[in-house]
Amino acid sequence: LVDLPGYGYAKASKELAMEWQNTIFAYLAGRASLRRVALLIDSRRGVMDTDLAVMELLDRTAVSYGLVLTKTDELKPAQVEEALAAAAAEARRHTAALEELHATSSRDGTGLTELRISLAGLASTRV
Repeated sequence: LVDLPGYGYAKASKELAMEWQNTIFAYLAGRASLRRVALLIDSRRGVMDTDLAVMELLDRTAVSYGLVLTKTDELKPAQVEEALAAAAAEARRHTAALEELHATSSRDGTGLTELRISLAGLASTRV
């Protein structure tokens, strides 16, 4: 399990953010033992261009990934549903994206148990 720094919306210089992005892309593309990526999407912003670039890279390298919407506590329930529908529609356009989506909030704990169970299931499965 690897937690990579934010590559899309970071409080860092553009040069540093680009360096992070290049490092992350190289890691994802060159990691043969990588089994799954949980791609965190800020639910307030939706899938951004940088997210699309990562999704396309994962599609090309045949690394399966699931989308995890974050910060859902900052949206109204109807907005969360809209964000989930938009993320699901985008995921359907990508060959390596999984159908399973997670809507989470670290503030109130929404969806974290389900996400942990999903990740734990991966960790216990032998390759």
